[in-house]
This record gives sequence, C-alpha cells and structure tokens, in this order.
Amino acid sequence: MLLDGCQEGKHTPKLVEVPCPRCGAMVELFVRMNGPHGEAGTLVQEERCACGFVFPAGSFAEEYGIGL
Repeated sequence: MLLDGCQEGKHTPKLVEVPCPRCGAMVELFVRMNGPHGEAGTLVQEERCACGFVFPAGSFAEEYGIGL
C-alpha cells in the first residue's frame, strides 16, 4: 500500500512532478519524506517515462532536481 492517509502523513510519500532528463516530459514520482538514514528523499518505486527513461526505485530525488 503506497498511501496510508492523513493520520500517517509523516511516512506517506510525497507526489512530485519532474521533467524527464531525456525528453523533458513531466513524470510523477513518489518520494519518501521520512525514514531511516539513507531512505528519506528516495523514490518509492520505479517509474518509467514514455520515452523509456527509468527512474529507479531507491534513487535519490535530488538527482532529478527535487529539493525537499
């Protein structure tokens, strides 16, 4: 289960839109807002742009220009 509701807001991922580094199309990503060291600020699941570029699960959001 990806979203837990407002009572679990501290560990519910944040939905952000970022441009694909390859083609510039907007892609929606879920980013962990809290968690153990090394997990906060990482992508929850793998996402793929229509052009084929892959945003791997566990990669840091800052790699894609997402400031948290």
